[in-house]
Amino acid sequence: MSTRSRSHSRSHRQPELQSPRSAAGAPRPEAEPERLLLDQIAAGVLDSHLVAIADAVRARSELLHTITSHKALAMLNVGDHVQINRHASPRYLHGSNGVIIELDQHTAVVRLHRPIGRFKSREIRCPPLALDRLDPAA
Repeated sequence: MSTRSRSHSRSHRQPELQSPRSAAGAPRPEAEPERLLLDQIAAGVLDSHLVAIADAVRARSELLHTITSHKALAMLNVGDHVQINRHASPRYLHGSNGVIIELDQHTAVVRLHRPIGRFKSREIRCPPLALDRLDPAA
């Protein structure tokens, strides 16, 4: 690394946090709370709180995923024809069709139309977000 590039990296300063108020002291209309929070994080103002912020974001994200998963599960019924979508693993299951034969609190058991890969029994337990309901008329 050259001395020029090293001296450049040392002189790099973090952007200063600008006040959400104009010169007259009135709040700027474009200063949204989430933008201010992101600006404060980027500027290092909240460095001592980053772990707590990350934990709160992770917990909220997990809660939203759980809610979405329960809503998707509530839309499924035994006997529904489904297709395994891109959220499933292993990837070779993507696009496979089957019928729901059992539901529990968190997953659906799908009987595939044909054995695929290691699923010789044709039965696979899937999270509801990995399934797309097919139109019964199709």
